[in-house]
Amino acid sequence: MARLAQKRREAEVFSISFLDCICCGFGAVLLVFLLTVSSKNSVDKAVVDEVREQVRKAEREMNVTQQDLDRVAQLLAAAQLELQDINTRNVQDQLKLSERRRELLLMLQQTAAMKEALDRLLAQKEAMPTQEEPSIPIPEVDRRQYLTGVKLHGEFVVFVVRASGSMLGDTIDEAASRLEDSDEKKREAPKWQRTVYALQWLLANLEPDTHFQILLFNEETTPILPERGEDWFTISDRQTTAEILKNLNEIVPRGGANLERAFTAIRFLPRLPDSIVLLTDGLPTQSDSLPIEGDVGEEQRVRFFEIATKQLPPRIPVSTILFPLLSGDPAAPGLYWELANATRGALVSPSASWPDT
Repeated sequence: MARLAQKRREAEVFSISFLDCICCGFGAVLLVFLLTVSSKNSVDKAVVDEVREQVRKAEREMNVTQQDLDRVAQLLAAAQLELQDINTRNVQDQLKLSERRRELLLMLQQTAAMKEALDRLLAQKEAMPTQEEPSIPIPEVDRRQYLTGVKLHGEFVVFVVRASGSMLGDTIDEAASRLEDSDEKKREAPKWQRTVYALQWLLANLEPDTHFQILLFNEETTPILPERGEDWFTISDRQTTAEILKNLNEIVPRGGANLERAFTAIRFLPRLPDSIVLLTDGLPTQSDSLPIEGDVGEEQRVRFFEIATKQLPPRIPVSTILFPLLSGDPAAPGLYWELANATRGALVSPSASWPDT
């Protein structure tokens, strides 16, 4: 029995002490667990508080950011409105610009049309006959009717101008008194100035295509331009015309008058003229065919005239402008009248006061 009891006691695995130890260990574990959970709750609360604080901070920052976003949105809305206004104005400006372009195009077209019209008018003006300032001024225009009887027919006209001493005065005595004057005063002699005016008027009334030559005669016969004695001139040649007028104003009347040489010179021109205009104040005082020494009377001067006219080329009209020489040649008007009739020319005798009255 005792062995059985002993054996039974040996067979018990758990004893009271073991259970106590188990319970103590379990309690210790439970205590550790409780302590761990309590500590963890304390740690989690601090983390939560920190997170909450960060969340609140983020919310505050978010509020600030939202305000900025609102301001930016307002600025953007204002910019969009301004952009729309700019676009509207741009469209209006584009419309105005297009209108201006159309107006400019219209103005350019009108300008081109006006330029074409102006070009046509200028072309018409150039085609119209121009009234240029005459290359030879007409002296004493109001008195020119005195010379309207002179015939200037044909394409070639030769003017034969007496430049002897008698052209210094209206009488022989007056002309003789001026022989001792200076050349300048001789050029200013009224009778000679009337002769120059008459020639200027005749030249100014020539047609532009009429050719002319001027022979000055006293004891000799000299072309107005000595180096161009075989040329023919036109009034359209302004340079030559100016040179002719200059030379004419430098002529000094002097010496006798050999009309025979003047008419002979006409025969030797390269081309015979279609008409002759003689400006003189009386009959010639010298002749190569009938030389006479000393004083020459009226009978001799008539003879000189007859000899001179025989040197004229045939069938050429001769018109004479006969300036007065009182108590000089009473036969002169009649002889020059006969010359005009014989050649189908004319005779004009201006008054002593022409062109002043």
